[in-house]
Order: sequence, then structure tokens, then C-alpha cells
Amino acid sequence: MSGEVMIESGGELRRRLRQQQLISAFGREALRGPDLETLLNEAARVAAEGLGTTLSKVLQHIAGEGALLIVAGVGWRDGVVGVIKFGTDLASPAGFALRTGAPVISNHLGGEGRFRTPQIMVEHGVRRAVNVLIRGEAGAPPFGVLEVDSQDEEEEFSDSDVDFLQALANVMGLAIDRERDRRDRDLLTREAHHRVKNSLQIAQTLLRLQLREVEDPEARLQLEQAARRIMTIGAVHERLFSGPAIGQVSVGTYLRGLIEDLRNSLGVGDSERPLELELTEASEAEVWDGDRVTTLGLVVTELVTNAFKYGRDGVVVRLDIGGLDGAGTLAVEDGGEGPPKDYDKVKGRGLGMRILSTLLRGGGLVAQWPPGERFRFVATLAPPQIPTPGQ
Repeated sequence: MSGEVMIESGGELRRRLRQQQLISAFGREALRGPDLETLLNEAARVAAEGLGTTLSKVLQHIAGEGALLIVAGVGWRDGVVGVIKFGTDLASPAGFALRTGAPVISNHLGGEGRFRTPQIMVEHGVRRAVNVLIRGEAGAPPFGVLEVDSQDEEEEFSDSDVDFLQALANVMGLAIDRERDRRDRDLLTREAHHRVKNSLQIAQTLLRLQLREVEDPEARLQLEQAARRIMTIGAVHERLFSGPAIGQVSVGTYLRGLIEDLRNSLGVGDSERPLELELTEASEAEVWDGDRVTTLGLVVTELVTNAFKYGRDGVVVRLDIGGLDGAGTLAVEDGGEGPPKDYDKVKGRGLGMRILSTLLRGGGLVAQWPPGERFRFVATLAPPQIPTPGQ
């Protein structure tokens, strides 16, 4: 007799240790910051595994509808997750947990007098269920309810099972709060960049309006170039959300947009004076921070403008980034006869070239001016600088 008790106790201990391992692993995963959908699906999987069942679900409180929507789960037929809603009244097990904050254990749903059994659970042969509240910060409305269901009537959910499930739900609540905070910050950041972009557009418009009043060719040229530089910076703010995170920019997406903007502002792009962009596959996949992309864009703008100033047969911009470190080469080349013989003097004296030299020094680009008839510029892109701890 005592031997049987020892076996049962040993099995129970192993189950509790496994539950602790699952919570620990889930906590580490939550710290990595997965998207909300991934987080909720993983929580549903862990909940079912921890209680030895094949059915679990995460229900989100939709306050405006007075309902709990199944937003994640395991073991359910198609058409359940994201579709089925439960009531939030006290006759609903999940609703009771939501309204009272108390966990709900129902080990005999068929004979349960306190609650009704939702039809979807009847369809899946659910015999028992346990619900806990998914809380967040103190004072914040709860996210919803975490529920585990079982088709097995021989065993029962225990208070220890509730402890495991509530611990899991608490980790979920903290991760959801962090995701909510991140989304709020993202909205503020987007709004800030939107305002900056609008301000730059206004500045560009004012410069172009001023162009109408200026007759001196050199002054017009300077104003046009200033407007293009503002356009280049504005394009970064417009595309700061094309990468996987706020402030990260897809290099390919940005350069394609920039080249199109330059075609319009320079009045080029036809068959006689084409402006082409060539990107390697690795370059298409690159994602850079906003500062580095701004430098790249300004360099390209200065070079393309200069190339069209002297070139006759169009310009090709090539970006070739090799490997995963962000290093590579940028080449801008025209198909004409190249700059005048005294180009070196012009290069040293012009504002555009002085700006270019400053950008190259600050942007990790090493310039080369290969000899030949064509206007050809090649820059070596250094890998991005990664701050060391403490910087």
C-alpha cells in the first residue's frame, strides 16, 4: 500500500517539476519579445502540455462587445480560433474568472450546476476545465482568460494545477503589458517621424517656390540641390518603417524610392538619359538604421546629381553588399564622356563635393575615383559600428 502511495507521489513530483521547467522556458521566450500572436499560441501550447491535455485556449476580453474571443489555442477544429466568442456573465466559467478574478475548476462539466457548457466544448467532448485570469499591471484592465480543457473524466484538475496555470498567466500578463507599451511607443515614434517628414516637405516646397523668383542660373542650381537634399532626408523619415522594427530601414525599398524621386526632380529617366538602379540579392535583404541610410541616400543624391551634370548617356547606381556584415561597394557611373579636364579642381571647390567628403568621413565609406573617361565613383562601405557594452 505504501509503495503505491510512493509511486503516485513520485509521479506527482515529476509533473510539478516539469511544470516549473515549462514556466521557466516560457519566461525566457517571452523575454525575447516575440509578437503577440506567437506569444499567445506558445502559452496555449505550454498550458496544455503542463496539464497533460490536448485542448487549451486563450480568450481575450473584447470590452466593447461584452465577450471573450478565442485568440489562440491548441486542439480545436478549424474555424474556432479567432472566431468563437464566449459570454462574460457569471454563468460562463471563463466569464466568472474574468469578473471575479478567481480561478475556476470544474471537474464534472456534465453535472455542473454553476455554469453552462459552451457548445464548442460539447462538440469536442470536453469533460472538465480550469480557468485563470490573465492579469497585467495593477489597475490595468485584464487581458482575458487562460483555459485548459480535458476530455478525460478519470482524473481531476487540482489546486496545484491552478498554481501552475496562474503562474503561466502572470508571465503572459507581464509580456502583454510590455507589448502594449511598445505599441504605444511605436505610435508616438511614427507620429514624430510623420511630423518631421511633413516639415521637410514644407521646407522643400518653400525652396521650390523661391526658385520661381530667382533668375540667376547659379543661384537656381544651388536652390535645386538644397531641395533635393531635403527630399533625400525626408525620404528616410517616410520609409523608417519599411524594416522589421521602428527606425530600421530596408535598403532596397529606400533606394528604389529615392531613385524614383531623383528621376522626377532631375527630369531624367527617359531612353536618352536613363537613371537605373542595380541591387544584388544581398543588398535587397539589408536593413540599416536611419542614420546610416540617410548618409547613403545623401551620397547617392550628390553623386547622381553630379553625374547628370556632366554625363550625357544616363547613370547607373550599383549597390553590392556582400555577406551579413553590411560591408560592400557603392558605384555611380555615367555613360558619357565624363567630367571636364579640370574636374579635380571643381571637385575640391564645389559645395556638393565638400558635403560628399564630410559624409564619406562620417559614414564609413572610402572613396575612389578610378581614372578613365567616364564619371565613375566607387565607395567601400564599412560594416556598421556596433556599440560595445557601456557605450
